[in-house]
Amino acid sequence: MRNLLLILFVFTTIVSCKNAPSTKDANTDSKEINPTNTIVKKERYGIKSGIVEYNTQVMGMDVKQTMTFDNYGKLDIQEVEMEMMGTKIHTVTLTRDGYIYNLDMVKKTGTKSIVPSMNNANIDFENLTEELITEMDLKKLGTVEFLGKTCEKMSIDYKKGGMKGTYLVYKGVALMVDTDMGSMKMKLVAEKFIENPEIPASKFEIPSDFTITE
Repeated sequence: MRNLLLILFVFTTIVSCKNAPSTKDANTDSKEINPTNTIVKKERYGIKSGIVEYNTQVMGMDVKQTMTFDNYGKLDIQEVEMEMMGTKIHTVTLTRDGYIYNLDMVKKTGTKSIVPSMNNANIDFENLTEELITEMDLKKLGTVEFLGKTCEKMSIDYKKGGMKGTYLVYKGVALMVDTDMGSMKMKLVAEKFIENPEIPASKFEIPSDFTITE
């Protein structure tokens, strides 16, 4: 069970597209991604706020997952709910103020750690560097209409991390992720996407009755 939760945390918030059997590729020619040449780092997402509800399949099990973000990604919360062998699992991964909080909503406990300088599993599509593009062999494969949005289709073949797959990304938000890590396969597909909603600040607060360890 702990391994499953680790996998879920690793792949949460990679953030754009699902649905519509009429999905089509506007351009299937593979081409290299051009890294950003700006000196000032861009915001993580190209929209101020968003709520994405995913249908996630991990190890053949369906998992409910929701991503909520505000302030262009500086506030980010990933919520996972599932039931395994009669046990309810409800976890939250909150990123804010340079820290990541992994919270167990059932036990009301959590851990706090510093956000790593680079997390290959959680790709910042708006700030790709030449090093990361090369290391993960990221390529653009054209555009796809998904959930009413024009998304960029991207491929990854990250040999060092033993991961390969495809993404559909809208303004930095991954709406579809289909990855293969050897014997571990995961598909994350957005069922609902709300762009620029008003989100109360309380959404990103840790409940006062939680015990947090560092």
